[in-house]
Amino acid sequence: MRIGFSSSCAIGLAIALTLGGVSTAQAQQRDSTRRTTRTTRPRTARRTTSSQRIPISKDRNTSTGEVAAQPAPTPAVNQDSIAAAERARQDSIAAVERARQDSIARVEQMRRDSIAAAERRRQDSVAAVEKARQDSIARADSIARAEAARISMRRWLGGAYIGIAGGASLPMGDMKSAATNTGGYNTGWNVTVPIGWDISHSPFGIRVDGSFDRLAGKNYNAAFSAPDLTVSGNADLKLRVPLGRTWSRFYVLGGATASKFTGFNQDFTNPNAPTNQRTFSNASWKWGWNAGGGFNFNFGHMTGLFVESRYVSVKPDAVTGFPYAEAKFVPIILGIQF
Repeated sequence: MRIGFSSSCAIGLAIALTLGGVSTAQAQQRDSTRRTTRTTRPRTARRTTSSQRIPISKDRNTSTGEVAAQPAPTPAVNQDSIAAAERARQDSIAAVERARQDSIARVEQMRRDSIAAAERRRQDSVAAVEKARQDSIARADSIARAEAARISMRRWLGGAYIGIAGGASLPMGDMKSAATNTGGYNTGWNVTVPIGWDISHSPFGIRVDGSFDRLAGKNYNAAFSAPDLTVSGNADLKLRVPLGRTWSRFYVLGGATASKFTGFNQDFTNPNAPTNQRTFSNASWKWGWNAGGGFNFNFGHMTGLFVESRYVSVKPDAVTGFPYAEAKFVPIILGIQF
């Protein structure tokens, strides 16, 4: 006999088998009762009855008169087990779906966090660049204000200063050539001490120089070496020429020169051994003029380096030993003022 079982639930199969066995026993008991009732008729002969009922059924094809066995009834499926299995399946599907949704949510949150972090970094970078730009502008403004103040101070403010300078002194004109009792003069050296005052809120100033020039005398014969010539003294006006936005760079100056010419011999009774050398005490002041210009490299209010040159012309007395009606020379000096 063929019996169908549920392939998905082993517990349902066991329950179904149990229920089927009980049903079969009950049917056999009813059939035995009927047979016993039928045998209560008064008969003389004793009939033996079977304790087991054999179910039979008539085949659809009754023409042959054959009797076919009937299949056993299919046991009832346990609905609780099926419902429990379905609930477990639904719960599993729901858990998988929740895990999938959670994973999607995590990925989306990570994407948003990444975008937010990138945006924060971009904003921080933009803020840093902007702060650097503002700081640079502030520094530039501060430097510009300081420079403007410095230029204004140099342009308008004046004050006293003193300096020290030195350089070369170059003879000009006739003094370079030989004359009576002299072989002329070569390039010598100069020392100058400028003392001045630049007038406040004005390009003008005044300056007095104490200068010492020593020109190297040439030999006019093999036996005699001419002594050096010394001169000194300038008093000038100064004009700071505008150059761009400042008056403190380029300047011109000019004024009077008072000089004493000393060091030459005046008595040539013995040409090979002249005497009576002119000294500073017995020399007289001779007047002339000077004009020139210079350039300041200031690195403070009145402090800086300067370089200048001027042309000096003085008319001394033409005497024995210095037979030049005009003395001309050009000092070129470099110095510092305070």
